Order: sequence, then structure tokens, then C-alpha cells
Amino acid sequence: MNNFKKNFQNFGKTLLFPISMLSFMALFLGLGAALQNPNIIKFVPFLENAFFQNVVGLVRKIAGIPFGNLPILFAMAIPLGMVKRDREVAVYTAAISYIALLIGMNYMLELRDLTPATTNVAYLMESLNMNQVDATLYNSQFTTTLGIFGYNMNVIGGILVGTLTVYLHNKFRATELPEAFSFYSGRRFVPIITAILMVFVGLGVTFVWPVINNAIIAVGKVISDAGSFGVFLYGFSEKVINPTGLHHILNQTFRFTALGGMETIDGQTLVGSMPLFLYQLEHGLPFTQSATRFLAQGKILHMVFGMPAAVFAIYKSAKPENRARVLKFFIPGLTAVILTGITEPIEFTYIFISPVLWIMNAVFAGLAFLVPYLLNVTIGNVQGGVIDWFVFGVLQGNATRWYTYIITGPIFFALYFFAYRFVIDKFNVMTLGRGDDDLVELDETSEALQGEDLQIAENIVMGLGGLDNIVDVDNCISRLRVEVKDKSLVNEDLIKLSNPNGIINPDAHTIHVVYGGRITKIRNLVDDYIFSQK
Repeated sequence: MNNFKKNFQNFGKTLLFPISMLSFMALFLGLGAALQNPNIIKFVPFLENAFFQNVVGLVRKIAGIPFGNLPILFAMAIPLGMVKRDREVAVYTAAISYIALLIGMNYMLELRDLTPATTNVAYLMESLNMNQVDATLYNSQFTTTLGIFGYNMNVIGGILVGTLTVYLHNKFRATELPEAFSFYSGRRFVPIITAILMVFVGLGVTFVWPVINNAIIAVGKVISDAGSFGVFLYGFSEKVINPTGLHHILNQTFRFTALGGMETIDGQTLVGSMPLFLYQLEHGLPFTQSATRFLAQGKILHMVFGMPAAVFAIYKSAKPENRARVLKFFIPGLTAVILTGITEPIEFTYIFISPVLWIMNAVFAGLAFLVPYLLNVTIGNVQGGVIDWFVFGVLQGNATRWYTYIITGPIFFALYFFAYRFVIDKFNVMTLGRGDDDLVELDETSEALQGEDLQIAENIVMGLGGLDNIVDVDNCISRLRVEVKDKSLVNEDLIKLSNPNGIINPDAHTIHVVYGGRITKIRNLVDDYIFSQK
């Protein structure tokens, strides 16, 4: 049980790799969005400068890199943090395997004639006679990732690949193939077998993911028919499935279909909360709750007040000596969430390690939607940060009831803070700063060599002049290839105690020790010994 707990905590720590990048880039993404917001530019004419806007546009493109490639970042981060030996091989394997997953998924979809052309909304409506609602919902489950068309699995695909890579890497890292194939043994075998298996995982996903997608759509229909409680359910559901990436399906369901609202304005029937809101904004009409109840107004309490309170609770729960580092880690993420409502850099630090915090976070998100709705707030757009609050609330006049957040905001801050502190302390949730090594590298323990294996490895390494004399170790199909600093320190008599087939000296700094079919085992023994000594 203790081993499981340690592995689970290590899993949570591995996510700090992509989260750190998210947090940093989100800061620039948020600032860029503010500087290119048309409503803000109207009040600051200088921002219209073409050169300035081009620079900001480039910054936004760069800042968007992790958000567009989050699944593969997660896939690589998990083995980077959890694998103890040959991490570079595991990370390389994860990257190749994620592509293999996409290819397997894409191949099966093509066999079923599911392509970008046959799944776009226009085609579905014209050729298959789907109505706009069904066509939009069907289209929302697909996306193109790394240029490969498939189901929109978001970070779930990355986490699936990352965890399977860790398991398969540990299982096959020391595999010894028959002598004729020994070149592909050990570390070289890991990416080969993992990529092959991941193709079949991708094939299988095509049968599972539609079931999950249909379940999300069914939840959307329940929410749409549930009145005020449905507003709470929307916020709750969106947040509880956020780590999976499935919230995009739920968002599409309400933003662009009749489930999100439908009105006839000036003789024109508008379907979906976003078309409704944008039409009202463009034509200077008062915003209606049917247009905004599922939009930004439901996120402001969570983003602007709740997330800072959550960070404050994590900060106060950290060991005093760790608090400064915890605060430095969260500052970029806090800036991003307050400005533009990007929550992942904060939420992803704890929802993967505590189911209780995950669910509680979703409940509060549901309340953040419900309370403004009950208070007749009407603020649209989709981000939910302070920019949306100001641009689509304050600047649109008191009819939006933007001022209600001045009262409800501090209440939500206190609610989040005390609830988070209670759960963290009650269940000893290892949020950032509560451990001794949260913000440093994970431990580097490895399996200890024993008995005859230890003696063989020691003889080889000492025979090569010791650890300090070894520059690089590699192998081919039959030989251990070693680069050394000083050839005069090599003791071939010690090396011969490992019973090699021969020793070759091709140049002044290289020595080849021939082991034939034993090469994979010998290479692993030498690697293990060097690793344990260092």
C-alpha cells in the first residue's frame, strides 16, 4: 500500500513538468489576449499599431505551443518523472508511442470512412440530413493532433500513453532476444514493442471513445432540461471532466446548439449561447440570461476569486521553509487564471493526486455558475477571467449586474480557502510544499546488483579504469563499445574475468569487449553498476 501511495504521489509530481510550461506560457497568452482584445484597443488607440500587434500575435503563437500539444507533453512527462533507469529512452518511447496511438486510431476511422471531410458540420447536414444540433455534437468529438485526424482524447490520450510506457519500459528494458536479433534487445526493444502495442490500443480506442462521447452528450441534454439546477450541473460537469479534455464536447454542446439556448431576434432564429450573445453584443442589445448563463459569468467567481484562494490554501499548508518556492511556482499561473481564466496550471497540481479536492473543486465550480444566474448577472464570452468581467461586464453598463461579484467574490474566496485547508489537512493531501522534495528531482533509486552479477559488473568497470575513466558506454549486436579517457588505466586481466569472447582496441580511446549473445545482459549489468555507483 505504501508503494502504491508513493507511486501515485510520484505520478502527481511528474505532471509538474508540463504544468510548469503551461503556467509560464499562460501568462503571455493572457497578456497577449488582453492586448489584442478589440474592446480594450478602443480605449487604448496605441495598441492598434500594426508592428506592435504583429509582435503580440507572434508572442501568442509561441505561448500557445503547450496548449496545442498538451497530450504529447503529458505522454512524455510521465515516464520522465516515474522511470528510474534510461529515462531518455522512456521519453523517446512515449513520443513515438503517442504518434502510434494516433495512427492506430486514424487507420480504424478511415476504414469506417470517418475523415475530416465526412465529419464536418456542413457535410453531415447536407449529405446525412442531420440537424445542426446533432451535426455539431457529432463533429465535436473529432480533432486533428500533430496532423493526424482522430478522436479528441486531449490529455487522457497522453496520460494513457505515458502510464503504459512506464509499465512496458520497466517490463522490457532488460529483454534479451535470440542472438540473431540481439542488436534489438534491451533498451532498443522498448520503443519497438511499445509503439507496436500502442497502435492496437489506438484501434481499440475507436470502439470505446464514442460510448464516452455519447454519455457526455446525454449529460448535456439532462442539464439543458434541469432549469436552475442545470446551470449548477453544467459548471460541475465541465470542471469534473476537465482533466480528460471531454469538457470541450460539453462546451460545444451548449455554446453552439439548441441545448445552450434558442431565441428569435429581429426575425432571425439564433441557436446556441455564443451566437445569441455575439448577436446581442454586435447589435447593442441587452444581454439575456438565455445567452450568458453557460458563458463567462459562471467562471468569474471560480477563476478570479476561487483559484487564488486555492493557491493561498496550498501555500499556507506547505512547510514554512517551502512556502517561498511554492509561491514563485504559482505566480505565473495565478496571473493567467485571473486575467483570462486558464485554470490548468493550478488545478493540475492537485486534482490528479486527490479525488476529494477534484470533486470539491467541481462542486464549487457548479456554485460559481449557479450564484450569478440566480442574481440575474448577464456577462458573456468564454474565458471568465477579469478581462471578461471588465470588458463584457463593467464596460457594458450596470445592466449586466457586474457589481455583484464585488460582494460574492470575497465570500467565494473564503469558502475556497477554508474548504481547501480543511481537506488538505484532514486527508493529508500532498499538495506542493508539503513534502521535502516537491520541487526537486524525484529520487534515483535502482535495483541493487547482488552476488555474481555484482562481481561481473565490478570487474568490467574496474577493468576499464573505473568510473572516472569511462566516457561513454554503448553496444552493438555482439560488442560492448566503451570510450575511455586514458587507455593506460585499462586492465584487460580484470575484464577477462567476465569471460568475454575477445577484446579489441580500435584506437587510443576506444575498447570493444566481445560477448556475443550475452551482450544484452552484460550491457544491463554495466549500466546498473555505473548507475548505482553514481
